[in-house]
Amino acid sequence: MKKLIIICSMAVFASCGQSSTKQNPASKPTGKTTYTCTMHPEVKSEKPGVCPKCGMDLVEVER
Repeated sequence: MKKLIIICSMAVFASCGQSSTKQNPASKPTGKTTYTCTMHPEVKSEKPGVCPKCGMDLVEVER
């Protein structure tokens, strides 16, 4: 049982070291930033601000 726990722990720690924010070389940044509401994804803006529906801050969308 201890061996199983150790092996599982090692697998989890090994996967944590890998970066999940790698960019796909095929996707080129367009230079335009888009902001959206987390509660209303249909609300989009080219500049930061607040959602007209709920008043929450708009967050930057990763491209």
